[in-house]
Amino acid sequence: MPPDIDVDVQAVGRLETAATQVASALAALESQIVSAGDVPSGAFGHLPFASDMLRAKYAEQVTGGVELFGAANAAFGRVADALADTAEAYEGTEQDLDAGFKTIQSGLPG
Repeated sequence: MPPDIDVDVQAVGRLETAATQVASALAALESQIVSAGDVPSGAFGHLPFASDMLRAKYAEQVTGGVELFGAANAAFGRVADALADTAEAYEGTEQDLDAGFKTIQSGLPG
């Protein structure tokens, strides 16, 4: 006989909420990184080659940061979606089991 599985559906829901909040926080950080990438043209000085090199490296870092935070945001969004689906599936299973027990009980002589 397979072991009973006891799932705390509310805990799964709390994990979903936490993952959604992390995704939102990462999205906010991503937008701050985009804002940080908006610097005036003279922000790196006016030295031949050096200023252009610094500006290019800074832009590269900003682009990489935006990509990383975007990927993390998407990953936590997928985690939140999976947890929501899991909680919904467990709730449905519990409801089906309750309905089955009620059906069985209603058929038993009282």
